[in-house]
Amino acid sequence: MFARLVTTHLKPGKYDLLTRKFEEKVIPTLRKQPGFRDEVSFFDAERGESIAISFWNTEADERKYDKDLYPEMIKTLSDTFEGVPEVRRFKVANSTMYKIHAS
Repeated sequence: MFARLVTTHLKPGKYDLLTRKFEEKVIPTLRKQPGFRDEVSFFDAERGESIAISFWNTEADERKYDKDLYPEMIKTLSDTFEGVPEVRRFKVANSTMYKIHAS
């Protein structure tokens, strides 16, 4: 399993808009993607931080999403964050939810 970690800096006063857009646009789009497993998002209005972690069956599934749909998601959310989001990828080593153990 692979995880995609995206961090951004929120624009002041955009917390509610970001959470609404995630619920209405981002999560429904992710659910339709092959290999998508889960999304966990953290938004801190006071600190102006946003962290989103999505889980994918394979690296290829995550890369396909990155190429085909991520640019559209950035456009959808662009009025809620400042600068360019940072994207990092990880192989999931341990998970209690998915019962993954380090090899």
